[in-house]
Amino acid sequence: MLRKEPGIPLLSAHCAYQHHERINGGGYPRGLSGDDIHEYARIVAIADVYDALVSKRAYKNTILPHEALEFLYSKAGVDFDRDLLELFRKTIAIYPIGMNIILNSGELGIVVDINSKYPDRPIIRVLEDKNQGIVDSPYEIDLSKESSKVIISCLN
Repeated sequence: MLRKEPGIPLLSAHCAYQHHERINGGGYPRGLSGDDIHEYARIVAIADVYDALVSKRAYKNTILPHEALEFLYSKAGVDFDRDLLELFRKTIAIYPIGMNIILNSGELGIVVDINSKYPDRPIIRVLEDKNQGIVDSPYEIDLSKESSKVIISCLN
């Protein structure tokens, strides 16, 4: 359908057609494997699955971004190209600046910075705590230094 649409590049249509193929040959529509799948389609496949995992759907619950990455890595070398998956991880902000989160401690906050070394452990500005509600003086927690605190929910 897309390849017949004026203004849609053939490569875009090709990627849309192949993005459900898997490098082990277990995908569809043609059961392609490895380098027979266009590199861009292999990238789109990773992004598509990641988006499906972290997005709300009527038929399933969302999972946290770092859990979605763990799922993708569990399929590295089987469904997804390992090198492209690593590039994807380095390119995305797992918890982007501005994302509202809830910690296991009951604190509600917003991501204010990303730890490049530990992208799943951002710096959070706490706006509400479990006991007092809205805090008078927001404070920051660097999750890379607070191992007992973890993100349990994203609100965006």
